Amino acid sequence: MSESRRKPPAPAAFSPEDMARRRRRSIALALVLGGLVVFFFVVTLVKTGPAILNRPL
Repeated sequence: MSESRRKPPAPAAFSPEDMARRRRRSIALALVLGGLVVFFFVVTLVKTGPAILNRPL
């Protein structure tokens, strides 16, 4: 087989410390995204105000 057609080496397995770090980062990202969802929901409610309840059905 020629030099240009070699397969790349298999990636190394993650250590338990790497997996714990990845899990913490994923949880932090989920909390930030959840906080943004709540923030946008509250801002939407504040901007529409109480008039949203007086709309015709």
